[in-house]
Amino acid sequence: MSDKRFESRLALIWWGALAGMLVCVLGYWPSVFALRDAWDVAGFPPGGGLYWLAWALPLGAVATIGTTVFALWHRARPAVGGFTIGCLFTGLALCAFGYSVDNMPYSM
Repeated sequence: MSDKRFESRLALIWWGALAGMLVCVLGYWPSVFALRDAWDVAGFPPGGGLYWLAWALPLGAVATIGTTVFALWHRARPAVGGFTIGCLFTGLALCAFGYSVDNMPYSM
């Protein structure tokens, strides 16, 4: 019985991580660009406090909400943990890619 329980939790972690990746891919860049437009942050040259805040704020919100739900909702811990980790790692990869795109005019 414990092998089934482990497999079930592992499946919840993986499904949560895949859902987190999908949500991040579909929602992270639009939220970053909406924040940059609302705050009039230029994409070139990259840098400055508001530039990095626009990239970090959505990830910080996911981390805060995910940690809170993980701590409070014990039965959903595998799925919420997988979702949060998948979303954060995908967001960090998108942030690195977005910065390299914003920094591209310097290297040309």
